[in-house]
Amino acid sequence: MRRRMSGFATGLGIAAGLALSSALAAPFFHAGNASAASTMSMAPTSTMGALPAPEGVPDAGPLSITPEVIRQQQADAVRVMDEEGLKPQILSGDIKRFTLTASQVNWYLYPGKAVVACGYNGQVPGPVLRVRVGDRVQILLRNELNEPTTLHIQGLDLPASQLGIGDVTESPIPPGGERLYSFTVTPQMVGTHLYESGTDMASEIDQGLHGVLLVDPARGSLYPQAKVDALFEIDAWMVDGSTTENAFGLDGKPYPDAPELTVPYGSRVVLRIVNASGMCYHAMHLHETTFWLLAEDGHPLAKPRPMNVLAIAPGETADVEFVANVRGDWMFHCHILDHMMNPDDEVDMMGGLVTFIHVR
Repeated sequence: MRRRMSGFATGLGIAAGLALSSALAAPFFHAGNASAASTMSMAPTSTMGALPAPEGVPDAGPLSITPEVIRQQQADAVRVMDEEGLKPQILSGDIKRFTLTASQVNWYLYPGKAVVACGYNGQVPGPVLRVRVGDRVQILLRNELNEPTTLHIQGLDLPASQLGIGDVTESPIPPGGERLYSFTVTPQMVGTHLYESGTDMASEIDQGLHGVLLVDPARGSLYPQAKVDALFEIDAWMVDGSTTENAFGLDGKPYPDAPELTVPYGSRVVLRIVNASGMCYHAMHLHETTFWLLAEDGHPLAKPRPMNVLAIAPGETADVEFVANVRGDWMFHCHILDHMMNPDDEVDMMGGLVTFIHVR
């Protein structure tokens, strides 16, 4: 059953939320702050050229998605939340090769809305890639789109030839083409990282071309104290002809179809939060608990920091931890109010960047 906001987002609350959203939704394109955004805007045109105007996702039509497809896509979202990684092909020399195919996919967002998205391996976000320190890794990207693309991984110290920035470090992969990206995992890479399109980023990322790379230590787990380690990847969409992000979800699905997490009472829980929005900041809040920030952009903090609301910029990742010491059903959501609604909903109907964590 759909939930309403029960007065949480009415009157001045809605107005304040919309004003805050407008202020935070400037097109940073993965810059972490205003100065970085200014620097990017001053990039020489001989290198970067003009950024293309963002394009929204077209409607797929009501008959394009069957109930079976909806169930499969919801299962994909749960697999992302549960960090179930794509199985690599093991090549000679113990090289782990992951194959990603970029293609269009009809994607169910929320009741009454299906879009023609772009995804990796037929899903949005793309499958989780999981590697360990010492692994020799190859990622084969096949382009079945009708436009060029590349693959860029945030936060890894890679040579320029492997950065995947289209028209800057390499020529984009044309439709029907493919390219092999290779690297060896070092200890400095341990953590949570975003992978995404590095070409026409203003449009392709918000059409669904993004996923998460998890890098584990050579042995064991990054967070051995955690009973639960879960991934919530924030995604954004431009629907109904909008040229700014106006629909939001977790692991590919806005509420009421976002995956929900159930954790044991008393357990330590790590949430890896990844902002794959191309334009918007988000303010993530979990009811009934304080969480502790453990790492940002794959880098552990010297001392974990307590917080109630996590501000996360486009392209950033944050690992947080909490103790599930209060039984109940607790909302996990963005505190920018219009990010908590789907575009076609009534003003007090909850949607968008919302899910629930159930403590049992």
